[in-house]
Amino acid sequence: MPIWSAAGARDASRRPLVLAAAIVTSVVAVLVVALAAVSLWQERVRQRERAAAATQNLARLLEGRVDDLLGRVDMLLRLVAVRVQDQPLPVAPDLGREIQAMMNAAPMVQRLYLTDPLGQLRGVWPASAGAATALPDVGRLDWRRSEDLLQSGPVRRPGDGAWVLVYSLPWHTAAGRLAGMVHIELAVDAFGAVFKGIDLGRDGAATLRTSDTLALVFRRPWPDGLQAGVGRSEVSAQLRQAVHTAPEQGEYVAVTAVDGVARINAYRRVQGHQLYLLVGLPETDFPKGWNRVDASVLGLALAAIVVAFLTILSLLQRSRRAIDLMEGRCEAIVNSSRDAIISTTPEGLVTSWNPAAEALFGYRAEEMLGRPLVRLFPVDKLSEELALLERLRQGETIEPFETERLNRAGQRIPVSVALSPVRDGLGRVLGTSRIARDITRQKAIEKEVRDLAFLDPLTRLPNRRMLMERLHRAQENTRCTGDHAAVVFVDLDHFKDLNDRHGHAVGDRLLTEVAARLQAVVRESDTVGRLGGDEFVIICEGLGQAEPDARAAAQAVRDKVQRALGQPFEWGEVRHAHGASVGIRLFCGGHEDLEQLVRDADGDMYEDKARRRGGRCGSDAG
Repeated sequence: MPIWSAAGARDASRRPLVLAAAIVTSVVAVLVVALAAVSLWQERVRQRERAAAATQNLARLLEGRVDDLLGRVDMLLRLVAVRVQDQPLPVAPDLGREIQAMMNAAPMVQRLYLTDPLGQLRGVWPASAGAATALPDVGRLDWRRSEDLLQSGPVRRPGDGAWVLVYSLPWHTAAGRLAGMVHIELAVDAFGAVFKGIDLGRDGAATLRTSDTLALVFRRPWPDGLQAGVGRSEVSAQLRQAVHTAPEQGEYVAVTAVDGVARINAYRRVQGHQLYLLVGLPETDFPKGWNRVDASVLGLALAAIVVAFLTILSLLQRSRRAIDLMEGRCEAIVNSSRDAIISTTPEGLVTSWNPAAEALFGYRAEEMLGRPLVRLFPVDKLSEELALLERLRQGETIEPFETERLNRAGQRIPVSVALSPVRDGLGRVLGTSRIARDITRQKAIEKEVRDLAFLDPLTRLPNRRMLMERLHRAQENTRCTGDHAAVVFVDLDHFKDLNDRHGHAVGDRLLTEVAARLQAVVRESDTVGRLGGDEFVIICEGLGQAEPDARAAAQAVRDKVQRALGQPFEWGEVRHAHGASVGIRLFCGGHEDLEQLVRDADGDMYEDKARRRGGRCGSDAG
């Protein structure tokens, strides 16, 4: 056989083997590449899920803070609307000082003013703003929404040109007639404190927009450090489509219109307010994919396999680095948060515990990890946790609600808690994420504002409004029990002479000591309040079903009051020993006008004053 024939035969015999090897190698290479593609695609899906979860968690954190801020604005508006009900405009100086005190409890409010139904300014606080201050153009408000908080803006304030949101609330007379509007100006810069302390990375962004036109209200960071674009509604088409499809919350990927950066974004509607909160993290923070592997399939089978494996290894390493970077950022966000962020298993065992949780509850992380979270629950809140766990197992997200938890010392702490399930890629619930915020200061502010509305600032006794509420409740109780009750009207004798002779400081001191003596001589179930000036009212309940017995009990209260106030009040050289006149009005089971009950007791007090003066004159004559 010729040499070339032998060589050709060997080549011919090898061709099927080479072909088979090539096919097998090609198949293996294709499978490797396919497996790499599937693995990277799944990894990218997981990355996007983690990115969406990270942005939604940040959005939920910021939503709670924005809701706290606007909740205080809402409370202040409603309190002022109640206080100015049936008050003439402009308001009296005492009421103006009370409104200013309410504003001092809410420092984020820049200006508060009242307008009549025609939009004319009738009062402005702080007083330094001036009665002639120009009002921002808030457009035509819908007066028919009489119970709703109306939001306008952002608009520029005349004068200094500052951007503000204007929150307005109609107020009515007791007869239901529109009396005007209460307005609050909230500078967009007020949201800076809300967004402060949130780590968004180098190119992350958080934005606040109106829910109707998507007008820009606040952004962190501002492009070039300037408040550019406030009030403008230029947004990406992806955002408009997402909001149209899911108005309450959702995610989308788009190039941000303000700065041109591509981000993975999450948005949430701030509950009860006309605002959207948007948080975006740049796409560059997440793995880019696997398209570089395409060129490797054109090489030899072995090279393809090697390249495929090297590519897989390289991409997996990049993915791990990206995951580590994102997890490190998320961990930094969690660790730097001022809110307690806690993760638990479906059974309630703690799996993560950030520094804010240590500061809030007093337990170190090593003391809580692997332990049941139930140790933080007061006994009366255990059933609440069982119900929450059941709802979370069903995949439900628990919106923020107020409750109480225990710290390490066993003290009850008022907190706002939000819960959401943690899912895997298949949607299965793996655990629970909890965000807890200490609202002790908020509760203290709310109490201070309520005290301003319902307590006398000098004596800290119930004021006229609270007295009338307690009197109404006492009247209803008499209809249910059949027991008599009484209104006891107390008027200090010669109080004006003391004020004129020694000044209002001494008069105020007398009123506070009178309040203390009255509280000391009545029962704990009785109500002592200051009607105004030197007039006090005591509401006594449970005096008995027989009228003679009830009248005797009321007379006993009168005697104790007159003995207590008849003792001299002495401060250094000042001595006041003129006592007080006391009137009584019994009532039981009727529907008398509450004001009439007080007037009847007032009338009886004047009779008592006349009797006492006559007695003194007779004694002097004798």
